Amino acid sequence: MTVAWRSAGDMATEVGGMGGMSGGGEHPGELIKTGAPNILCTALPTHWRSNKSLPMSFKVVALDDVKDGTIVTIRAGNDENFCGELRNNSAVMKNQVAKFNDLRFVGRSGRGRC
Repeated sequence: MTVAWRSAGDMATEVGGMGGMSGGGEHPGELIKTGAPNILCTALPTHWRSNKSLPMSFKVVALDDVKDGTIVTIRAGNDENFCGELRNNSAVMKNQVAKFNDLRFVGRSGRGRC
């Protein structure tokens, strides 16, 4: 399974008043919509230093049945860098949740402009 999404700003505009990132991810652990209708993920900070772990685990939640043990790989990008470099971007699905304990954006990985 691969989960891909647009920039955090695009998602905030898309989700708007539906409990998404309209306030810049004010609620830690908040789930937001992705480009896939049956997949949610935790909100990302609007700005984060490269190669620094996120303040909490990043999670991908499947609303459909996904077998335990399914490997989930995520990618991030923007208009300038369609597939930035990530570390620890694979996790195993368990009880419909894939938890990425030490997800890191490396260099110009598609999270904002550098």
